[in-house]
Amino acid sequence: KKLPEKVPKKLNTKIEEIARKAVEEMSKEAGNFFHEELDDDIHTEEQVKAIIELFPESLSQRKKNNFLPIQSATMSGCRSGARSSVSFVPLMAREGYRLGTSGEGNRGG
Repeated sequence: KKLPEKVPKKLNTKIEEIARKAVEEMSKEAGNFFHEELDDDIHTEEQVKAIIELFPESLSQRKKNNFLPIQSATMSGCRSGARSSVSFVPLMAREGYRLGTSGEGNRGG
């Protein structure tokens, strides 16, 4: 005898889809943060690592010029007075490799 489901299958499917979309959107926001707001003077390695742990796919979010967050960090601070996030490049590379989000052949892109 089969026990009844706790949550009806149709409702469960809808909830899972909503949750998937929410996580996808949060990951996209984390990627945008890495591209546009990450700053050596404001943020810590602990904060960046926590974001990567929560949203590993954020390291694969492409932005302007098809750049990945690690590429944006590498190019940050090139203009005088611009924010820099270059100090986070080794952490992004290490975590991307560890989590398998570092692209083709684990080369970072």
